[in-house]
Amino acid sequence: MNGIVISRVSSRLYVGRARQDGVSSLGMAAVPLTAVAEPVAEVTKAPPARRRIDGLDAFRGCLVVLRILVGSQVWGLAASVMLHADGFGLTVADLVFPGFLFIMGLAIPVSMSGFLQSPTSNDRGGRQDRRAHLLRIVRRAGLLYTIGAFLGAYPFVPETLEHLRFTGVLQRLGIVYLVVSLLYVTCAWSLHPARGQAVEDGTSAVHADNAPSRTGRFLARTFLMGGFPLLCTVLWLVSTYAFHNPWPECADVRGLVAECSAQAFVDTSLWGVEHNYGGGRFDPEGVLSTLVAVVNCWAGLVVGMDIVRNKSRYSVTGGVRRRASSLIAIGAASAGAGLALGLVIPIGKHLWTPSYALVTVGIMTAGFGLVLLAFDGGLWPKPDESAGTGAPGERRGVGSRLPAAGGTNMGGAVRRGLVTVGDTLVALGRNPLFFYFLSELVIITLNYIPVRYHGREESLWTVGAEVMLASWMPGPLASMVWALLWLLLFYVPIARLLVARGWYIRV
Repeated sequence: MNGIVISRVSSRLYVGRARQDGVSSLGMAAVPLTAVAEPVAEVTKAPPARRRIDGLDAFRGCLVVLRILVGSQVWGLAASVMLHADGFGLTVADLVFPGFLFIMGLAIPVSMSGFLQSPTSNDRGGRQDRRAHLLRIVRRAGLLYTIGAFLGAYPFVPETLEHLRFTGVLQRLGIVYLVVSLLYVTCAWSLHPARGQAVEDGTSAVHADNAPSRTGRFLARTFLMGGFPLLCTVLWLVSTYAFHNPWPECADVRGLVAECSAQAFVDTSLWGVEHNYGGGRFDPEGVLSTLVAVVNCWAGLVVGMDIVRNKSRYSVTGGVRRRASSLIAIGAASAGAGLALGLVIPIGKHLWTPSYALVTVGIMTAGFGLVLLAFDGGLWPKPDESAGTGAPGERRGVGSRLPAAGGTNMGGAVRRGLVTVGDTLVALGRNPLFFYFLSELVIITLNYIPVRYHGREESLWTVGAEVMLASWMPGPLASMVWALLWLLLFYVPIARLLVARGWYIRV
């Protein structure tokens, strides 16, 4: 597919170039913390290194693991908690999609940190760079939608093409990425100090006459930091609760019922029941629910902006721990508020209700804080710690002293095991879109191949799990072990190989 880039570079070169090349829409990003310079033979002092925040990759890796475990479950065997909630409710499977939206928003300011400046500059190069970013945003959004449409049409049989969905997971990711990226590009400048402040430091106030007014800056900042998600939520609430579906079968329906909701009416009116998911009255990735889904991506955007604006705090262990603790507290409060709101507006992924968005935003924020605390707060052992190189508790490339993970009570075998787990999560997090695409291809293909088993026709995917595992262990356990085997024996080796070869697949 045009626009998908497979780059093969050394790890040092990748970190150095990630800032100018940008990131994938699902968040392959390197976070610049200090300036980077190429080593020169005549220079005796080593140049400062720009390091990657390991927690970003590790958190993406956790979500990839969750996606593979959930997506690889066997229908008819899997435990209900590993499947999407039937109607309203919240399961483990319902955390995957909002997680991907969150990490996508997290990557936007990391890849486009240059927009955190005033738009008054008359520099032609800056305007050209802005146009290049806008074109890249549109291209990535279009590619995400195209890849999603490809997966929706695969394996290209007549019955699939006849009922082809115009919506889907990657299609929604593309639309949300476009909307939130444009929000950032349009309003991020308002977070930059005003030009007039330079006069107090004795410097000339270049372009001060053309600087945006204080009112304009305030309005842009307010819309970016809170007005946008509030507007999307209000639009959903008004369209959902002020609308009564005119279908005869919905005449006596009161309350929030998916089949008689405003979303069902809009989706079915736009493209017909035959193009909804499963031929139902509404589509879980429909038009109106996207209004609230953007809030999950916006939440990741806010966290990403905090990382970019406070690089110095994320470059030292103490600062990371304080920021991570704040994220955990904010996430816990948001999740609690979402559960309380769920008493009024039911929590449900299929309609992407505001309570569902608030709960999942809280879980993802707290989860990222925990991973950040572990990987960049010195609680998780590093490869150099495991090997025993360097000063005890010293973290290379950061310039800060960390307590040795686990202290002297942690055995070498346990430490090496944790290092392997951490490296694996980071490897999976380097290519999140690729593993989503690959897992979908594998599952769709094996589910499409028919096999006769005990006098009935089943898919190769189901028969493999039943023959190998379900014949001698409980169904839910067999389904989970089946998913774990695919993760450990198929996806993890590919992830380690890609990182070892320096291959990063970007859109």
